[in-house]
Parts: sequence; structure tokens; C-alpha cells
Amino acid sequence: MIARRSTSILLTAVLSHAACGDDGATSASDTADTTTTTGSTGTTTDDDPTAAPTTTTTTGTGLTEGETGTTEPVTSTTVDVTTGTTSSTTTLDTTGDTTSTTPGDTTTGDTTTSTTTTTGAVDDTAPVVVLARPFDNVHLASRRLVVTGEATDDVEVVAVDLVVNGEAPVALPVVPGPVLEFSADLRLRRGWNTVELIARDAADNSGSSVRHVHVGVPVAAGGAHSLALTGGAAWGFGRNNEGQLGVGDLVDRLEPAAMLDLDDAVSLSANLNHSLAVTESGAVKVWGRNDEGQLGQPPGADVSTPVALDLPEVVLVAAGQRHSLALTEDGQVWSFGLNNAGQLGRDGDSLPAVVPGLEDIVAVAAGGTYSLAVDGSGAVWAWGNNADGQLGDGMTLDSPVPKAISMVDAAAVAAGKAHTLAVAPLGGLAACGLNVSGQLGDGLNADNELLPVAVPEFADVLTAAASGNLSLALAGDAALWAWGQNFSGQLGLGDDADRPAPTLVPGLPPVRAIAAGFAHTVILDENGGVWAWGLNSFGQLGKGDSGNATNSAVPLLVSLP
Repeated sequence: MIARRSTSILLTAVLSHAACGDDGATSASDTADTTTTTGSTGTTTDDDPTAAPTTTTTTGTGLTEGETGTTEPVTSTTVDVTTGTTSSTTTLDTTGDTTSTTPGDTTTGDTTTSTTTTTGAVDDTAPVVVLARPFDNVHLASRRLVVTGEATDDVEVVAVDLVVNGEAPVALPVVPGPVLEFSADLRLRRGWNTVELIARDAADNSGSSVRHVHVGVPVAAGGAHSLALTGGAAWGFGRNNEGQLGVGDLVDRLEPAAMLDLDDAVSLSANLNHSLAVTESGAVKVWGRNDEGQLGQPPGADVSTPVALDLPEVVLVAAGQRHSLALTEDGQVWSFGLNNAGQLGRDGDSLPAVVPGLEDIVAVAAGGTYSLAVDGSGAVWAWGNNADGQLGDGMTLDSPVPKAISMVDAAAVAAGKAHTLAVAPLGGLAACGLNVSGQLGDGLNADNELLPVAVPEFADVLTAAASGNLSLALAGDAALWAWGQNFSGQLGLGDDADRPAPTLVPGLPPVRAIAAGFAHTVILDENGGVWAWGLNSFGQLGKGDSGNATNSAVPLLVSLP
């Protein structure tokens, strides 16, 4: 069981003054839960999507999800940092007093300075800021992230500033007090983001906590091939009969080989036999099978060397079995490839075009023959094949246009062959669709679910992945959980028995990014190491051999050149 713990384009922050609250202990694997009173926030770079800047810090503790609840005044502020526009609503308390907004510290360059002003009795103790969610250096398949935490002081906290990607500090409305619990709903940019919360007390002492968050997934797993961005290079291994490794030929690779023209990639996606990447500049590169136009080009010959598509600036991509999605900077979704079940969400040919009716999209996912998107309000949109209820609308009729899934508030989504996972903003998980192997995680191995059901194990999921009949979730303590089909050991649990409920994958260091293939799993750890396990029919585990006899039911560290 998981412990129940509790630039950017748009920020929404809500702070509440809690009468009291004790910090819960932070997992040992959350190695970068940090608090600073002075020091550098670091400089972000996309040269290596697995490496984030460091900060001089001291270790803090986490805030549990259960340690909330207050009837004190709550003020919410929405800030567009690109224009400097701020709007706020202040709620009166029961005595008629109003909350107040106090300007916070200023930040110059990458340095936050702690200062002390004394009058009478000396107060030289800086506030402590603890960010409980997320852990540092996590990689997400969504622009939306809710950050939660707590600021405490021996007297009272009077101001809290939010700084995203070194932009000007945004003073958040607070109710002064010794303990402030806060959450911030962020819209992050492609690649690395730096998020800092700075608290100040009445004596002008200040303390802060920083997180580095990467929008984009640096690992991908297809039908029988694997991809990874680490150490400033791009690697591919496994099946390559249709050029899906992007190495310039059609020869399988049993060990990692350098992919071509992808040194500037910041995110990957793969499915059956084709692959996609997003670069630092927002370009999309494609390679592999193209019989249905899934590479965004007229259907035809396979492509063994990554080529760029002519699309607007892109943030994230998603590969289905024979179709693809691209989320652009302006919040639109482009689709291309096979449309036999309405998975493109529009009329027209296989070439890239905008999916009508969608706006302010923050995440996308592509399943076997269906598609998903999440908008900025948390609504999940689904379209395409619905034979097993994967669209979550209570029916089994296909939909050629996007329709909203009811009763779901999401920050991110994942799509398997015919099942859907939706990650809630604060970490809950819901699932719908095919459940023949227990891939919905509800403890049953029988009926499909036509409406979303809660996955009962989880209260703190940061991101999820799915493919085939396999499901994965990365928890707030950097642990990996797996469930569903396991005929080749793809769950990493040491056997080949299916699991109808989430099960902790043992033997891994803290995990930073996850990817699910048809019958194998690939992850990135906190040190930039790549791990793989499951089916090895074409060398997709990267360990130098191939064939079903070489499958691995336990995680293996891939040896990179």
C-alpha cells in the first residue's frame, strides 16, 4: 500500500492558514525534498532531459495528504506570468476581517537572499518551506502539475512568493500564521522547469524550497523496441525491421545503439513499430513504420532516420498502434495516421490536422485505436474505438469526435490497447475499459468497466503509463507500481502471474520516468540509469541476447556505451 500523503503559462495557487499541523516523514527515496534559507536556484537546460540543476539545500520532511482541512479564510489567485496580469478573490472570515496580500522577497537572477530585520526582540529564525509534491527531477507526460506543501515559522509567516523558471516572484495571498498549507496548480513549459516557493516572516527572514520538473518523457517502449534519452545522448535497442530505432538501417539491435539526429530531443513516445520525439525547440521528429501515415507523411515507405514534421511548436507527442497525436504550444491537438475507428477525432485524410472542439489541452495519450486528451480544467476527452468501454462514457459505441468523460478530474492520462488510466491532480487514479488481465487495478480479473472506477491502492500518483494490457504508476515516493498482464514478466515481480491490483516493483532505485511497451517495461532512475524487463523477443531489454528464453521477470540495468 502507498502511504496516503498528501515560462509556465498559467498558475493558480490556493493557500490556507492551518491552526496546526505536524510534518509527516519523507520517504528515503525522495532524495531532493529540500528547504533553503539562502542559495542558488540553479539554471535549467534541456541539453540532457535527465539532468536537472542542483541547489544547496538541507533535507526537509513531507506533508501528508491527510494533514489538511481548515475553515480559515482561503484566497485564490490566478496569474498569467507572460503578461503579469493578476486576479484575486478574497473571502471574509467569520469576524468580517479580510485576508491580506503582502509582497514577498525579490529574486535577482538565480539567487535568493535571506535577510533579517530586527526591532526589539531578535527573531533570526527563517521560515521552513516543505514541498511535499512532487519529488525533485520527476518527468511528466503533462503540462499540468499541482504542487503541495507547507510553510512554518516560530512566529508567523506573513508572505509566500511563487517563482517559476526564474520569472518575477508572484506574491500569493496568505493569512499570516505559524503554519500555512498551500497548493499551486501550474501549467509548465516543455523540458525543464524550476519551481520555487519562498516564505517570509515579519522579521523579513526568508526560507525557500525548490523543485525541478521535466515536461516530457525520456524513455519509450514500443511493440518490441526501446528508446531512451540519458547522458546527453539518444539510444535505441530491440526490433528494427521497419526502422523504429532511428539508427539509419533495418537491423535489430540487441544492445543500445545511438539514434541519429536526436541529441536535442526532450521527449519520446513509441508504439507498435513507429516512434516520435519532441526537440528542445518544439519540433517533432518521426521514424519507423508509415503504412497508414502514422509518421505524419503520406502513407508509404518506412523511415529509418528521424525526420522533422512541419507542425506548429509542439510540447508532447503520443504514439498509438498506427496513429499519432501532437500537443502544440497553443493547447491544440493534431492527429495523423489510421482512422478506422475514429481515433483521429476528425474527418479527412491521414495527414496532420487539428482535432476540432479541443482547446487548452495539457496532456494527450494514444491507445490501440483510440485517443485521449486532458484540458486545463481537468476534463478528460476521449474518442475512437470504444468496444471495451475505454472511452469511459458508459457505452461501447465508437466515437469519431472527442467526448468528455464524466466524473473525472485529471492532470494526466495513459492509454493501453483498450484501457484508460486517469491521474487526478492530487494523485488519485481512475481506470476504465478492458480488464481481462486485471489491468484496471480494481482487484478483479473479470468484467470490463464502462465508467471510470477508482484504483483503490493510490492516493499519491504523479504519472502513469499503459500499453497492451499492462499498467504502471509512479508514486509520490518515487516507487514504481505495476499490475495487469504478466505473461513475459513485464510487471517485474519475479514471475509470470497476472496481477489484478497494483503491486510494488522491488529492487529499483528511486524512479524518475516510466514507459510501458506491449510486453516489456522501461524506466529511468534518479542517476540516469535505464532499466528494462519483460519480453526480450527481439532484444528490447538491451542485454545482448534475444528470444523468449531470454525474457526477464526482474528489472535489469541496461549497459549503455
